[in-house]
Amino acid sequence: MPPFAELVTATNFSFLRGASHAEELVRQAHALGLRGLGVADRNTLAGVVRAHSAAREVGLEVRVGTRLVLADGTPDLVAWPTDRAAYGRLCRLLTLGNRRAKKGGCELSLQDLIDGGEGLLMAFAPVPSGRTAPLVAPLRRLHEAFPGNVWLAARMGHGGADRKHLGALAALGEEHGVRLFATNDVLYHAAARRELQDVVTCIREGTTLAAAGRLLEPNAERHLKGAAEMARLFRDLPEAVAETES
Repeated sequence: MPPFAELVTATNFSFLRGASHAEELVRQAHALGLRGLGVADRNTLAGVVRAHSAAREVGLEVRVGTRLVLADGTPDLVAWPTDRAAYGRLCRLLTLGNRRAKKGGCELSLQDLIDGGEGLLMAFAPVPSGRTAPLVAPLRRLHEAFPGNVWLAARMGHGGADRKHLGALAALGEEHGVRLFATNDVLYHAAARRELQDVVTCIREGTTLAAAGRLLEPNAERHLKGAAEMARLFRDLPEAVAETES
């Protein structure tokens, strides 16, 4: 069984999306024996500080990153700086996006990322099953700009088309020379926190639990999982689990 690091995790600094504190996520990752935890909050690096402090206490490696929700319709990207200079460039990108937008927003484009993304490792965040077509053009552009620094992230959504979708992602990656890695695209540290995540979703969307319907997550699976469970889910593509260690 390959070791596993969860690289795509939202804390409560992904406002009204993440339902766990950074400290809770770190402690749970350590308890599960994960090799590392990637903190990737929505258009911010705010959750990284508390995660890093908690991780030092338990001896867990934390990968600093952010989830870039671009304003031009490009599917979400996760970006991790490889050194201090790249961290500075990522901060400048986020500042640029914040200055363009109203308070609480961020307006960045794929071209902004291409222009300012030197030294970043990047991955397209998991997309809904059956929706790989929107990835094709931006994947090509990003891979041409940063060859070897771009991945596709894959999540099993526990729907009937999971295996087919994983195969389509693998084919897309092979076509463009881009590797896949496995993630649970985490929103909370444990399954029991799903109820709170439903509540904050309703607050964000201005609706009620009774009326929210498909605005809510379809299940309680977006929590941290151990290596054995991820290996079981990705048994058709074990290299995607192993890739989280690269």
